[in-house]
Amino acid sequence: MSSTRMVHTGIGVWVAWEGQLDAAFDAMLEDYGGFRMAETTGQSLWYFLGDEGLRALARIHVWGRVNALPIFIEVFPASLLVGPKFDRTLSISVELSRQHAIPSDSLEILLHPNLKPQLAGNPGLSGTPVKPSSGLARVHFERFEADPGLAYDTGLAWMGVIRPLGDPLSRDTAEGWRNIAAELHDIIDRLGLRFMRHEGFLLFEAPGLKHFRTWCRDTVSRIMRLEAEKDAGGDGHYWPSVMAAVPSKGRTFGKDLPRRLGLNWDQMAPDFPHMSFRSAFFLGDEFVIHEARALSRGVNIDDWCNVSLVTAGEESDKAGSLAVPLPGNLSAADAVPCFYCGLSNHEPRQCPSKVLDAPRPDVWERFGRLPITGLEALSQKLDAALANDTLGEMTRRLTGKEDTDLLLAAIFEIDQSLQTRMLEAVWRAKGKDLPAGLAQTGRREGDFYWDALTALRERNAEKYEEMLLQALTKYPRAYQPKSLQGFAAMEAGDWTKAVYYWQESGRLCYTALQRAYFLWLQARAFEVQGEQHKAISLYRESLKESPRWFEPVYRQGVCLVKMGFTDQAMQLFSQLMATDPSMFNRVMIDPELERGRLHILAALWRVWKQAQEASQALVASLGALSESLRERFLEGEPYLVASEEKIQELLALGKLGNYVAYKGFEAGVADVEAQVAKKVASEVKVMQAEQARQYEDLKSVQREAAWFPFPSLLREFNTDFNFCATKLNWMRTSPMDEPANFHKSREYLPEVDERIRTLRTRLITLRIVRDSTFFCMLLGRNFLWMEVAGLGLSLVLVPLFVYLFQSSGQGWVADMMEQQKWQLQKGLVIILTIAAMALAAIKTAISFESKKRKLFKLAEEGKLPKKKPKPKKKPKPKAKPKPQK
Repeated sequence: MSSTRMVHTGIGVWVAWEGQLDAAFDAMLEDYGGFRMAETTGQSLWYFLGDEGLRALARIHVWGRVNALPIFIEVFPASLLVGPKFDRTLSISVELSRQHAIPSDSLEILLHPNLKPQLAGNPGLSGTPVKPSSGLARVHFERFEADPGLAYDTGLAWMGVIRPLGDPLSRDTAEGWRNIAAELHDIIDRLGLRFMRHEGFLLFEAPGLKHFRTWCRDTVSRIMRLEAEKDAGGDGHYWPSVMAAVPSKGRTFGKDLPRRLGLNWDQMAPDFPHMSFRSAFFLGDEFVIHEARALSRGVNIDDWCNVSLVTAGEESDKAGSLAVPLPGNLSAADAVPCFYCGLSNHEPRQCPSKVLDAPRPDVWERFGRLPITGLEALSQKLDAALANDTLGEMTRRLTGKEDTDLLLAAIFEIDQSLQTRMLEAVWRAKGKDLPAGLAQTGRREGDFYWDALTALRERNAEKYEEMLLQALTKYPRAYQPKSLQGFAAMEAGDWTKAVYYWQESGRLCYTALQRAYFLWLQARAFEVQGEQHKAISLYRESLKESPRWFEPVYRQGVCLVKMGFTDQAMQLFSQLMATDPSMFNRVMIDPELERGRLHILAALWRVWKQAQEASQALVASLGALSESLRERFLEGEPYLVASEEKIQELLALGKLGNYVAYKGFEAGVADVEAQVAKKVASEVKVMQAEQARQYEDLKSVQREAAWFPFPSLLREFNTDFNFCATKLNWMRTSPMDEPANFHKSREYLPEVDERIRTLRTRLITLRIVRDSTFFCMLLGRNFLWMEVAGLGLSLVLVPLFVYLFQSSGQGWVADMMEQQKWQLQKGLVIILTIAAMALAAIKTAISFESKKRKLFKLAEEGKLPKKKPKPKKKPKPKAKPKPQK
């Protein structure tokens, strides 16, 4: 065992036998409180905490007189070592561990000489020297003898006390206690135990270990069943109560038993039997032992603890508990908790929180990334570090960077609103309510009381008195000096003055933020004094002033736990956890919830388990989402790369094992899913827009290519065009919700764009040929009618000129033209042809674009004249068949 929490010296019993051992032998040792520490073929090792072992051996010795028992027994001193988790082992001398013996035909019991003094306190027991046997240690053993005429009773008996929680004058308490008392009395009556009732207490007496073990098992299981029925919404008779059991030895059963026990009933965890570690060890392996730090430090076998049942099988899946123990050095049994931090290992004036000057929300963010399974080891490491110089080590570690330092920092951050750093924040706040008003801070205003606050933090009494006096003189109607006086009175232990000064501060302040804060401080004062009802009332008043501030709600839950009503407190905590997941960690490590810690850790385990299962389910959905992204988007796309990085971060977050991490993982997955759905929808719209653009581009290409006069030459052009048309038609008709279609569309879009660019490149050549052909046709038409007009004009002009020259007396010209008319006619034709060609070219160039647009427009409107279909040839009439002869 690497470390021990307690050591107890008792009696070790080594048993060796031949053949089959009678089952009654082990049962007898167990009835006397023996623990079987080890067993193998033919031998076993037992341990007894006290003289019960000698009486058990006396009973066996008497039994061996009338029954042949081939058993060898050796009794020797042994020490029980108890580990941090209450695991147990034995420590014995080396020479005793190297023995071997052969049982004889009869019972033989050898007693170690160091145990002989204990025989004096047990009448009828004695020891006689014997000759040492071979194989045994070189010790002067004596043969154990018991007078058969005496009765060797176990001496193990217990007295129990059960007390209900709540105000005895309350109607709810009376009704709740009446219901649960009937259930608990049923167990006592069934076991036939002696009992009585007095002043709200139920007292009983268990005469033996079997009765005590049965009462513990039945009571805890009955309460668990009633609590489960209540949680399920049934009409269970559950009501919290505290229970304690003490050994009957040296005590008398009477009405004053609760007073004689000297227990602080208001510090005991409800629903779990409290007893000493000695009694808890007697119960066996079906019980789990828990510390009761409010009653003792748990370092001695007679210190207080409480027990619960071990759950197994299907029940363990429904009734687990988080293994998050707090360092023992942070608390002291039955001590008043510090006003500032809630720890009970120091006084308020010594609180290490005074070195902190501002809230540290990053502590909860960092703590939310610590796996819960590792908190137990962190707690043990921190406990060991605080063992020597607790206060000094805490002060040093509050600003440390290690995980153990983070655990301590989180514990101190729980009550940061009660510490002096909150007082400074309230003095500087410019807002109207909490907590948002703290974000609106101003500079330090005023004199003297800031120095007084510094002196209070540094425990400089002289400077504090000097600065405070000057502050009160200069600002007699200011709330700051009065509030500081309240803290000083609190540290001095004068709660009446502290509450008075904070009441005065509340009357002098002028915002809801300040009033809520001073009501909060007054409530805390009553809470620390144990007046939880007054504290809850003031916390509610503080909540009315600042309804958005969750701290008063949390403190009400803490007060309910301190009163023992953990179920009601968990309802408040659950509401806070729904809005702020870090509240889970706060509840889990709050040292002021020690009284209901077992219930709280069990309730938090269920919440944590649900979050873990939900996260595990989301891991699969996140994997499917990642696969869907890879199916949709192309390899190397920036969005796909960024999304994969985000998914890997979320997967790492989901594996941390912390409730905050689980909730962050759930929120992150929901956010990623929403973003992916939004991205896919936007990409579908973009692709649809791209498809529409490509369709229009392809349509324009088709319109222009349709005018090409030589369609048989467009084979490659038509191949590219058909490819684009096919892909666009598939994309327009395929559902984009399917990842495969989405992915293919993203592949097709750039391919279609590339083909369209190729088509446009080829369209340049087609357009040149088309326009050239159309220009030539227009030019030819214009030239033809101009040429015809010119020829006609030439036929008319030559005779006209001859006539005009003859009429004007220019006969020689007319004769010359008459003689040369064919040459003149030929020249005139040539001139007119050239002129017609030039005019036709000019006219065609001027009107080409307008005519081309007009023609294309008519084509688009479908107004071009259509070719008349060729008339179908009439089928030849069938020849009539020749008549048969």
